Amino acid sequence: MSARVARMLGAEPAGPDALGFVFPVYGWRVPRILARFLATELAGRLQGARPSFVWAVMTCGDDVGQADRVLERELRATVGLGLDAAYSVNMPDTYLGLPGFRLDSPEELKSKYAGAETRIRAIRAALAARDRRRGLKRGAFAWAKTSLVGTFFDRFLCNDRRWRVDAAACTHCGRCVRRCPAGAIVQGTDGCVSWTRDGRCTGCFRCYHNCPAGAISCGRSTQGKGRLPSDARGGVIMV
Repeated sequence: MSARVARMLGAEPAGPDALGFVFPVYGWRVPRILARFLATELAGRLQGARPSFVWAVMTCGDDVGQADRVLERELRATVGLGLDAAYSVNMPDTYLGLPGFRLDSPEELKSKYAGAETRIRAIRAALAARDRRRGLKRGAFAWAKTSLVGTFFDRFLCNDRRWRVDAAACTHCGRCVRRCPAGAIVQGTDGCVSWTRDGRCTGCFRCYHNCPAGAISCGRSTQGKGRLPSDARGGVIMV
């Protein structure tokens, strides 16, 4: 979903001397994969350059809490940069890792996709004008969600401990391996896939939603909940 937002925003919506981040919010925080990039790679990528405008666009199913403040804290600690502008875009709910969490209905999907397109156009115009503000849907109890609930998510749910593949259903297509943004899934010489179990997995559910055979599950939490492939535009697939 965030990749789609990035494509709609364009390559340099705020100009070539700006620095931008487009990412999904996990547990009302910055995803672990982005936190690692900030800590280990960003300084080298900048090569001493000092961007004149730093912005972020975050996707979320409902709200972002204080994820922008987490990002700004990391930026200041690693490269000494602040955050000039931040926006959120509501996209379809895809997290199914706990009881009670579900996919959006077809009507909700249609509404979110339509609203997101309008929202992204407005954000693109604001970034082009270098509007220094934070247009975020923080939601209720934003601090508690990010600081307390977010800690629980990061420690116990943003990992590969509960992920399994049904060997009988798996077709060995390798799609989950190719689409994992963290490189946390590997395929053996026999075609079977498995998780690296080394902390790379962020629990994004991309492997689950994009498995054409419906062979991937996250414990019992995904049973009967269907999936929403990345290239879907309103069709929930039940598996």
